[in-house]
Amino acid sequence: MPISFHHIRHATSILTLNNKRILIDPMLSEVDELAPVPFTRNYRKNPLTPLPVALNIFEDIDAILLTHRHFDHWDKKAMSILNKHIPVFCQPKDVAAVQSAGFKKVIRVEDCYEWEGIQIRRVEGPHAPGLTGKLLGKVSGFFLSTVTDGSVYIVSDCIFTPAIEQAFKDLKPDIAILNASEAEMIWGTVITMTRKDVVNIAHISPKTKLVVVHLETINHCKLSRAQLSTFLREHQLEHSIVVPNDGEILSLSF
Repeated sequence: MPISFHHIRHATSILTLNNKRILIDPMLSEVDELAPVPFTRNYRKNPLTPLPVALNIFEDIDAILLTHRHFDHWDKKAMSILNKHIPVFCQPKDVAAVQSAGFKKVIRVEDCYEWEGIQIRRVEGPHAPGLTGKLLGKVSGFFLSTVTDGSVYIVSDCIFTPAIEQAFKDLKPDIAILNASEAEMIWGTVITMTRKDVVNIAHISPKTKLVVVHLETINHCKLSRAQLSTFLREHQLEHSIVVPNDGEILSLSF
């Protein structure tokens, strides 16, 4: 059965699964309302691209899924306008901060949690290698599975590691959402997945439909859609990996 995935911008999307609309990593600010990411190679204000939808589409949301609290995934605009009474699923270390923003149903996902026929499993990973990873902290991906609609692995800003590779082999997701923008710090450390990681995942999990997001919106994200599409064509993967535009609604079959 097709799964609806409305890609808003960057890491923000609305996933419709088991008839529930789940808002992923909401960053709802308009162009230039946010500061540049510090310690990066330019000082352009964020976001670089406008919100492609009206804010009222976020009124009809059943839950929020928060992978981590960096401002490009959870901004003050989202905290101020989103319904404070719907569930917010997040990693344990973020519970207190989300509660302090006024949200009343903050659900800590330690390992697995079941909600409305959807099993939510947390898959923790580093945001970057080495000391940069310690500075940025760990982030969480989430594997959502259902009886009727299949499974979706939201990998988030976890970089590609042997543990993430093993997660793909063990979980065998029908669909995976990859944040692969080659975001880079000023000293050269890449803190998201890369185009090569996307190809590696396509090879280790060939039955998984891959969707690549987190592109062209934040000042330290280097990889463009055009560059990624060219790379995928060179590896004969342009028809099996989806790179949605901002605001695009996908009907994902597997």
